[in-house]
Amino acid sequence: MKKIKLFAIVGFLALANSLDAQKITEGDKKLTFLAGETKINIEYNYDGMFVGKKPEAEYKSEKIAKGNEKQPGKGDRWAEKWVNNRSAVYEPMFDELLNKMLFKGKTGAVAAKNTKGAKYTLIVKTEMTEPGFNIGIMKQNPFCRYEISWVESSSGKVMAKGLLTAQGVLMGGSDWDFDPTNTIKECYAKAGKVVGTSMMKAMKK
Repeated sequence: MKKIKLFAIVGFLALANSLDAQKITEGDKKLTFLAGETKINIEYNYDGMFVGKKPEAEYKSEKIAKGNEKQPGKGDRWAEKWVNNRSAVYEPMFDELLNKMLFKGKTGAVAAKNTKGAKYTLIVKTEMTEPGFNIGIMKQNPFCRYEISWVESSSGKVMAKGLLTAQGVLMGGSDWDFDPTNTIKECYAKAGKVVGTSMMKAMKK
């Protein structure tokens, strides 16, 4: 598993393939406000997401048109799966790895969506998804870029914020039928692990 890192949110950010540490650039960088908390709410946000270099709406429109041209309804089914994978596949993987790290650190804490009474909410905003491609002479491994924020649930006050880029491994070809579900899922798993590790250090009893 390649290493990942939280990048500074300043100007243009280039993707790196192998990184050693985490960096939170806004608010409490050590997440000390999480000490003693036993439950954390999680929210996911995909507003304004890009897919590669295209806005998601444009990417989806092209994929739907191409799919339906090849077979009536194929593009529509693809679009439904594209969205449904978020709650059915990607978010559960992030949750699982994050909570695995909280358990490993013996924090006694659990993080999940729709957690009532949680003092803090972790907001995972996916800013870009690169499904990856392989055209023989050129290859791009998949990766996702996230804005990670910890906010006070009652007021929305931002306690800490950073930008995380998680890279997966290309597991297929480049044609229409290439299903990037597993490669994108790996990105969410890695992201959950690195966020969980940073939280574990702050919450460890």
